[in-house]
Amino acid sequence: MTSVGTLAEATARLYAVAPEEFIATRTLMVADAKAAGDPGLAQEIGRLRKPTVAAWAVNLAVRGHPAERRRLVDVGRELRGAQARLDAAALRDLRPQREDLLARFVAAAATAAGSAGRPLAPAVLEEVRGTVVAALASEEATAAVLSGALARALAYSGLGEVDLTEAVARTTSGAVLTVVPGGAGAPGAPAAEGETQPDEAAEGEPQPGRTPDEADEEAQARAVQARAERLREAESALAEADAGLEEAITRADDARQLALEARRRVHEVEATLTQARAEQRAAEEAVTDAVRARAAAQARRHTADQALARARRGH
Repeated sequence: MTSVGTLAEATARLYAVAPEEFIATRTLMVADAKAAGDPGLAQEIGRLRKPTVAAWAVNLAVRGHPAERRRLVDVGRELRGAQARLDAAALRDLRPQREDLLARFVAAAATAAGSAGRPLAPAVLEEVRGTVVAALASEEATAAVLSGALARALAYSGLGEVDLTEAVARTTSGAVLTVVPGGAGAPGAPAAEGETQPDEAAEGEPQPGRTPDEADEEAQARAVQARAERLREAESALAEADAGLEEAITRADDARQLALEARRRVHEVEATLTQARAEQRAAEEAVTDAVRARAAAQARRHTADQALARARRGH
């Protein structure tokens, strides 16, 4: 059976390292667990998902700012209570606290990430803010954020539940792994899937009431070897699948951030284009006014020339 304390320590270490160091650190920890003769722990560690940059920054903020953790719980509880009562006045009164918490939490995440040598882009800061908004809206989302082992950013549209699919580190039994003292949720003991270890421990021992001869012993040895080989193949396939999933999630996160950045640039270009068009219209109007003024001046000069000519003929 995997030691919960050991798994919690592994989770705490993994979700504190920078995202680009996560895979290498996890691989080393899996190898250490296997070398220590704990394949169950190795499997649990191997299942832990790489966090996105925004999730990593949220984890850092949660671990390093206990005051904001408490405010997240308190303000979220009051907001949800007011929402359940349809108390518009209470919601208005709570709005300054909500905005102050959002600003402080985002600032805490930005400072923590910057101190770790990873300044956050505007798009990532928006994801951090969206995650805190989701945590205020849902008690389950609060527990996910306060676990300190968030794997991806959260979002809340104002309707329905917050989607927590693959959002936080869990054991094989589904228990949320919590690495922050006093955080919501509690670490659960990973299940020994299929109870395979007791069966394997029984291998090589004679069955009750039967004394195996050499042929039986060889058959049992082959069976044990076959089981071990199948287990290795299954672990290898799982590791490959996890690696593929990690890569796909990373690509999706990178693409999402690129899209947000592109959208921001499009908005800037559109604003610049709107201003340029306004300036173009003003310039065209100025040209029209100038042409009209020139025509009027030419007409006045022509009239003056004629008057001068008549005056000269009169002398």
